[in-house]
Amino acid sequence: MRIIKCLICGRNTSVHSINAQKKLRGKIITLTNAPVYYCSACKETFLSKETQDVFRYIQDRSLEYKYILFDYDDMSKKLY
Repeated sequence: MRIIKCLICGRNTSVHSINAQKKLRGKIITLTNAPVYYCSACKETFLSKETQDVFRYIQDRSLEYKYILFDYDDMSKKLY
């Protein structure tokens, strides 16, 4: 993953792994150990493209109807 500039303040971000959450069809889905961009200057967090792709994979296959907790590493192996 490449480092991007913060969308808020324009400073460099760093990549962190967190438990990212997103609301899909009314349910809050958690993706553990998901890579995100974090700006230490303004404390903003941005989902990486890879994390967004995994959330999209979960939504496209309606997996959120069965589960609310997914592991990023397991899901990304299925995607890539």
